[in-house]
Amino acid sequence: MNDIMQMLILIILGLLGITRLQAHKNKDLKKDIQKTRDTVKQTEKELEKIDEVHQKITTITQEAVPEKIEPPESGDSASRLDRLNRLHEHTDGRGQ
Repeated sequence: MNDIMQMLILIILGLLGITRLQAHKNKDLKKDIQKTRDTVKQTEKELEKIDEVHQKITTITQEAVPEKIEPPESGDSASRLDRLNRLHEHTDGRGQ
């Protein structure tokens, strides 16, 4: 009878040990899941930023290149006078 009681106590203690071990593993797995979710959220935010920058870059590269106007040659006094006259035409005559 005493041997049966000892065996039952050992079995109960073994089951309690296994239960604690599984509870500890379960807790660790929940922590890992939460860390993974946080990492996914952070990665999604970074991907959104990258997508926004990519869209901006695409928009900029699709814009037309401004027309390049060649500057007048130095010493070209006739074109300089024309430019000054055009500048004078755009003012209202009060020196502005």
